[in-house]
Amino acid sequence: MQEQKRLIKNTGIIAIGNISTKLVSFFLLPLYTSLLSTSEYGTIDYIFSIAAFCIPFVSLLMDESIFRFLIDSKTGVEKTSVISTASMLVFAGIVVFSLVVIPVMNALRYSYTYYAVFYVVLNVIAGMLGALLRGIGRTDQYALFNFLLGALQVILNVIFIAVARMGISGMLIASILAQFIVSIAFIIKEKILAYIKVNAFNRKLAKEMIVYSLPLIPNKVSWTIINLSDRIVLMNVLGSAATGLYAVSYKFPNLMDTVYGFFYQAWKESSARILENGREAERNFYNTVYSYLKNFMYAIVLGMIAFMPLVFHMLINANYYNAIFYVPILLLGTYFSNISGFYGGIFTAYKDTRIMGTTTVIAAIINLTVNLVLIHWIGIYAAAGSTLIANVVVYLYRKWKVKKYVALQEYPLKTAASLVATGVILVLFYSENFVCILCSCIIAIVYALITNKDMLLIVLKYIKGYGKKV
Repeated sequence: MQEQKRLIKNTGIIAIGNISTKLVSFFLLPLYTSLLSTSEYGTIDYIFSIAAFCIPFVSLLMDESIFRFLIDSKTGVEKTSVISTASMLVFAGIVVFSLVVIPVMNALRYSYTYYAVFYVVLNVIAGMLGALLRGIGRTDQYALFNFLLGALQVILNVIFIAVARMGISGMLIASILAQFIVSIAFIIKEKILAYIKVNAFNRKLAKEMIVYSLPLIPNKVSWTIINLSDRIVLMNVLGSAATGLYAVSYKFPNLMDTVYGFFYQAWKESSARILENGREAERNFYNTVYSYLKNFMYAIVLGMIAFMPLVFHMLINANYYNAIFYVPILLLGTYFSNISGFYGGIFTAYKDTRIMGTTTVIAAIINLTVNLVLIHWIGIYAAAGSTLIANVVVYLYRKWKVKKYVALQEYPLKTAASLVATGVILVLFYSENFVCILCSCIIAIVYALITNKDMLLIVLKYIKGYGKKV
C-alpha cells in the first residue's frame, strides 16, 4: 500500500534526522550527572517542566493546527492563508505571555526569569517551524532542522557545562542559543517570511484552527501536568535531590518516547491521508500498523527493563544509582502513553480533538491524587506509580472511544503471554542477582523475536530484494 510506504519512508527520514543527536545527548548523561549535583539536576528538570506547561497556552497549539490544515491545503493561496493566520495568532500569544509573566516573575524575584521566558518563546517558534516544514511536505528539511538543533544543543551543553562550568545557567543558555540560531537559519533558508502576509489573515479560518487546537490544549497540558505534578510534589515534599533522581530515571523512558516520536510524527500525516482511500483501505491500514506497533514497542519495554542493570552503571554516576528502581514502572507507563498516542492519531485524522482533552484531564487529576496520597508512604515510587496509573486510564478510555471510527483487532493469547513475560522479567529485575538479570535478558530477546517475527520477515525480504537490485 502506498500509505504504508509513505509512513515507513517518513519515519525513516525523521529518525535519521534525530537519532544520532538524541543518542549522543543520552550518552552524555555520565557527563551531566558527574558535573551537576542531584539538586542542580532536579532544579533544571523542574524549570524545563514548568516551561513545557506554559508552551501550549502561549502557542494555542497552532503547530498542531498548522500541520493538519496544511495537509488539506491544495493551493499556494490556501497554504499562505493557513501559515499567516497561525503565525499571527502565535505572535499575539507570545506578546501576551511576555507582558504578563516577566513582571510577575520579577516581582517574585525568580532567578531565571529571562532564561525561562526566552526558552518558552523559542520553543514555540521552533515547534511552529517544524510543523510548517512537515505540513508543506518538507519532511527531509524537518529532519535536518531537528538534527542541527540537537547537534548544536549537545555541543553548547558540553561547552557551557563541562568547559565553562556554568551549571544550570549554562544548560538553559545552550538550549536557548541552539533554538535561536537554527530557527533563524531555517527561516532564511526556506524563505518562511514569504508565506506570512498580514492581509492573508483569515478570521473564519482562525476560528476553525482554534476550534481544532483548543481541545488539544488540555490534552497537552494534562500530559505535562502528569509529568509536572510529579516534580512539584517531589520538590515540595522530598526535596530537589529526590527530584533529581526521578529526572534521571525518566531519561530512559524518554529515550523510548523519542524512538516512538519518530513514528508518531509520520503517523499523524499518514493517518489523515489514508482517509482519502476509502473505509476498507483505512481499516486494513490501521490494523496492520496497530499490530506491528504494539508488538515492537512492548518488546522495547521488556528489553530495556531486562538490560537496564547492565547498562545503568556505565551511563549514570553512582550518586544516582537508586534511580534505577523507578525505571521499569516509568517504562510501562510510557508504553501505554505511546499506544494512546496511536489512538490520538486516529482522532486527529477525523478532526475529533475533544476526546484528546477530556481523557488526559481525568488522567491528570488521577495522577495528582494518587501522588499526594502515596508520597509520604512510598516516596518516589508514588510519582512513578501515579504516572503509570494515569497513562493506563487514558489508554483504556481512548481504546474504547476509538471504536467509533475503526475496529482494531486484539489478540487475547498474545496479551496473556506478554503479561507472563512482564511478570517474570520484573521479578528477575528486582532480585538484583546477576544470573537472574542474564536470564531476564534472554527472555526479553526471545520474546522480541517471537512477537515481531512477521515484521522481521518483511524487513529481511525487503533487504534481500534491495540487495538483488544493487
